Amino acid sequence: MADLSEAQRKRAEARERRKKQADSGNEGAEGTADEAADDDRQPNQGVRQAAKVAAAVGAAGAAAAAARALTSHEPDQSDEASEEPRGGEADDEHPQAEQPQENERQQEDEGDEEQPVAGADASDARRVIDRAREQLQDLLERPVESVSSLERTHNGWVLALEVIELNRIPESTDVLASYEMELDDNLDLRRYQQVRRYQRSRTDRAEGS
Repeated sequence: MADLSEAQRKRAEARERRKKQADSGNEGAEGTADEAADDDRQPNQGVRQAAKVAAAVGAAGAAAAAARALTSHEPDQSDEASEEPRGGEADDEHPQAEQPQENERQQEDEGDEEQPVAGADASDARRVIDRAREQLQDLLERPVESVSSLERTHNGWVLALEVIELNRIPESTDVLASYEMELDDNLDLRRYQQVRRYQRSRTDRAEGS
């Protein structure tokens, strides 16, 4: 009986040892599973953290690029704004420089028109008439019958001379022409032109009647 009790005790101890080993094995497996779960969570957290960091870096890079783009355009606009006033001022300077010259020319012209014409004595007028008759007769090869007008100008003389264009019988039917001549101060011819042609008997009528 003593041997049987000893054997039972040994078997009980052996079962107890196996049970402890089994319990310790389960605890080891659970610990391993927990460690594996922790290991799985750690890479996931690292991935999420890395994604957050990358997003933050990308946003910062985009903001920096936008700032560089704005700063690169701003000088061009300022240059354009600074150049426009200079161009406008340059354009405005030319008309202002030309206006005094135009005013001076206008004043000179008005001054010439307002100045009175210098007169001449009878001897000078006779000399002008003789010179005009001589030149017109040489040009037309016709006799000058009379001088109907004489005018002194600022730089010469203007005359109207009556020329016999055609002799007829009776004399009242003669054809005459009126010529205008312009001489300079030296009594040299500047121009002449026929301004009217008429019959002697119609000298008191208007031209073309």
